[in-house]
Amino acid sequence: MFPVEIERHLVLEILDRYGHEGFHPEVDRVKMGVLKLAGKSPERIRYFTLMACRDYRDVLSAAEYPNQVGKYYLKEKEPSRYHELVEKDERQYQDWYLSILWEGEAGEQ
Repeated sequence: MFPVEIERHLVLEILDRYGHEGFHPEVDRVKMGVLKLAGKSPERIRYFTLMACRDYRDVLSAAEYPNQVGKYYLKEKEPSRYHELVEKDERQYQDWYLSILWEGEAGEQ
């Protein structure tokens, strides 16, 4: 995501603020969530990293379950609709991840 070395170093330095406390679980997963939410903006990476340091669940829910958040009531009332939201979130995350991989491969050529 950050082919310029100095920018990559800055981003890694920011992301490294998460994961040093006992209440900072799933370090790699949370950092991926930060990157998904923040894109290529170091300021947004800083913001979401600080958010994760306070409560990592906020980052994970926004990054991995954006369509499901606040709609858990559908799980019982409209299971098929809820399942659609789950699939939409999974596709969205997978599409984002694949785009990052594809971008990285394109940059190597």
